[in-house]
Amino acid sequence: MRLGITVLDDDGGQLRALQRWLLRDQDTAGATLALRARDATPGAMGPGLDLIDVVLSNAVGLGGLLLAVATWRRSRGNAPSVQVEHEGVTVTVNGADAEQIERLVRQLTSPAGRATDGTAPPTATADRSRS
Repeated sequence: MRLGITVLDDDGGQLRALQRWLLRDQDTAGATLALRARDATPGAMGPGLDLIDVVLSNAVGLGGLLLAVATWRRSRGNAPSVQVEHEGVTVTVNGADAEQIERLVRQLTSPAGRATDGTAPPTATADRSRS
């Protein structure tokens, strides 16, 4: 399972800090994490670091990854907004309670990005424009 993690309104420092956090977190052990730039846009000065490219061996580790991201957010004074994308569905990680993490996992893994109970999680947004 391949995911992209983005820290919004970041100059790259927060993204690097999140990657270091995830590399040390037990819940993300076994995941492959690499900093990556999106395709440069015309007129841009050069590619910056835009996301953490995550490869999980299976979907079982997704909940642990989301929990680790939520915990990292809480450890930061400014609690930066973090988005996780999988196959064109993007969710925003806001909290760390078990119910919210379960909803985000369902949103990212269910067909068409819809929650399995028929409702969309209030913290998730579908973004089909990215791939």
